[in-house]
Amino acid sequence: MRIIHLVRMWPTKEDPQHGSFIEAYVRASKNTGNETIVVILGEKPIDSDKESIIYNASRKGPLGWVQKYRSVKLALKTIGSCDILHIHGGSWDTAYILIKLKFRFGKQIKFAVTEHQSHWFQRPPIGAKLTALISDLRSAVSPALKEKIEKYGTVRYIPNILKEPSFKNSHSKKIKTKANRNFLFVGDIVDKTKGISGILDAWAVHSVNFSEDILTLVGDGKDTKSLKNKYRLLKNLIWKGRKDQSQVHEEMWSHDILIVNSKIETFSMVIGEALERGLKVISTPCVGPQSVYTDIDTLIFRKTFFSKELIKLMREIKASYKPKTFSEFREESVSKSLENWYSS
Repeated sequence: MRIIHLVRMWPTKEDPQHGSFIEAYVRASKNTGNETIVVILGEKPIDSDKESIIYNASRKGPLGWVQKYRSVKLALKTIGSCDILHIHGGSWDTAYILIKLKFRFGKQIKFAVTEHQSHWFQRPPIGAKLTALISDLRSAVSPALKEKIEKYGTVRYIPNILKEPSFKNSHSKKIKTKANRNFLFVGDIVDKTKGISGILDAWAVHSVNFSEDILTLVGDGKDTKSLKNKYRLLKNLIWKGRKDQSQVHEEMWSHDILIVNSKIETFSMVIGEALERGLKVISTPCVGPQSVYTDIDTLIFRKTFFSKELIKLMREIKASYKPKTFSEFREESVSKSLENWYSS
């Protein structure tokens, strides 16, 4: 099959993890011999010798939709038509493109949309709803997200892809009894969505009573400067900045407990990556991950979003090394799921 992937997130020079989960999906769609081309509607991507890419730096709004449609037409010309147009995250621009292509090609092209966007748990844009409604195929990256989209048609659950751990990189300290515990946060430093200040408020209390414990924050974002300044007096707090996926995985080997304090998550790859590398996880009660990671003894979903509960759990949790395995999230498994979905 010839597949055009229409994406708005892709790794960039500034953020090599931005949209890496979509890049993995594209790679998985090629595994069974499909020919692919990627049209990127978002930020300027890192140059890639692995994928055929068309980058569209168009403006937002209706005038930008026309330019984005032209980029899809260029992809059609480059690949020589296509069997599947796979949209990763619907909005008004993708709805416009779908309508234009349906009028032109009818049933010659099958239109598919994969949803990973958290706005489905709040107020999804009308464009996202319209994209889901007029697509031929729909999928979601978690069962909870699937449930939100099913009113617009049949939806299939196809998870994100987790890279299998390389245990040769695990450090000996992961299996030794230690006096201290190493806590970890990984994500964008955007307080409104990731709840960084809630973690740091809890740490202000915890670090006084457990002076040997360490908290490391990996990531960057618009709130980094203000949060560093506000919490500059906290002890045993390490800011490590943004890292690529392999560097994040390396960090995990030297930590014991991951803290997730997000208000909303649809899948949360970092939870799965941490669990597979033997970390325990404390997470807010996000419905997306709760529907993905079920009945896991090293994962605690909090009952509330309040720092008081986080302080209690951080005090009580014990470090241990019990790595989990999620074979259903491997690239080979997702490749088969995508191929079956495309053919349905």
